[in-house]
Amino acid sequence: MSDGQKEGVPPRRVGPCFGAFCMSDLSFFDPPIEIAAGGARQDMIMSRLKASGLRPYPASHPIDFGAPDPLLIDIATVSREVLEGFSRAEMVQVHRQVVLVDLSDDPTPVSGDAVILRRDQDLAGLKSRLMALARRDSRLREAGARRETAASLGFRFPAADLNSLPSLLYIGEGSPLFLSLQSPLKQRGLEVTAAISRETARQHMSGHRFAAALVDLESFRDEDSRTAQWIAEEQGLGALPVIVLSHPGVKLTERQIAVVATATEVVDAAGRMATVVSQIETVCRRLVAFAPIMPRPALASILSDFTTGLFSRRFIEAHIGRQMDIASERAEPLCVVTFRLDSSQTISLAAQRAFADIIRAQIRDADCPALMQPGLFTISLPATPYRGGSRLAERIADLAARHPVIGGPGFGWRVIEKRAYHTPQTLLDAGINGPWLRPSLAA
Repeated sequence: MSDGQKEGVPPRRVGPCFGAFCMSDLSFFDPPIEIAAGGARQDMIMSRLKASGLRPYPASHPIDFGAPDPLLIDIATVSREVLEGFSRAEMVQVHRQVVLVDLSDDPTPVSGDAVILRRDQDLAGLKSRLMALARRDSRLREAGARRETAASLGFRFPAADLNSLPSLLYIGEGSPLFLSLQSPLKQRGLEVTAAISRETARQHMSGHRFAAALVDLESFRDEDSRTAQWIAEEQGLGALPVIVLSHPGVKLTERQIAVVATATEVVDAAGRMATVVSQIETVCRRLVAFAPIMPRPALASILSDFTTGLFSRRFIEAHIGRQMDIASERAEPLCVVTFRLDSSQTISLAAQRAFADIIRAQIRDADCPALMQPGLFTISLPATPYRGGSRLAERIADLAARHPVIGGPGFGWRVIEKRAYHTPQTLLDAGINGPWLRPSLAA
């Protein structure tokens, strides 16, 4: 932020200037990715990735396998030195997200979380795949940070129950895959409930607690799919983790790519059914075992607010410092969204509970909602920039303005992105101290 930049106001999206020339291209806002490739293929790969919304740049020599940006390696054109370096990095479990483009008939065996692309046309959907992986990693880090915060406040959670029976919500519009998965998953202790539309998905979610949603991409080839739009654009599944079943070798539509971008995990639904079922079980049980602590009435009052069921002020004040440390270490953004109800709404218990319900339905389980004081709500959003915080705030505001209990523009909100000069207290205070956007002004 420049010295003249006001807190709570998004930075102007203008390109850097060189002398009298200013760039109008805003691609420097796109996620970066390092490209290790040779010859004409490097130009082709970088061109396709740039068109898909990534910011590719040529690899350094030697390659730093501990760098934070994702790394794409084109197996056919890189040097033996690069492949040997990647092999050694795998051996010592260096944690860098690697993408391998391997078009050969004899694919290179890899372990870990490397993304494998078998066709050049799959480059178009790489950004969504990387977003899903980044979301999963962010969720795991947030889960660990919340347990540390709870422990610092004297509250320890028991280890995950390895004998639990997770339930999955299968979402697919007329997909035949459900029948193939239902019985083998049930034999492994996973119950699967099918929803063929967003209406039935809502009904199931209102009456049952699921570990994750299992979404079959093949069901959403139609660009006009209302269910896919509900998942990708309207945050219809709320905090429920999303496991996307992809089908390698099939070109994805824009709608399908948008669904992948919402995923917590991506499972390739190709090959032997036993292998697919085993992957789904592994992913599901991992999601349950490493789920972030969420506020609920059963938690101690030191962690959870009894009135709204959100986290308490004491918890968020103890926790925000850990989130800031993670954001600084990972070079990731951290956003804080604050809502303040007007005095007439603050004294209404029904209005506060209704607002808390709206927040819960719109956030991911890695987002941290808290009640700071009556009528004052704060949500910290790991790995989320100002733009993401603003979109969430606008969704919540739109629903709240049309809610029968809250109704009208009786509230305001503010979005703050963490800066280097913020301390935990000043970051929270910056969100609490206006100016506030109002529904009538933001429309």
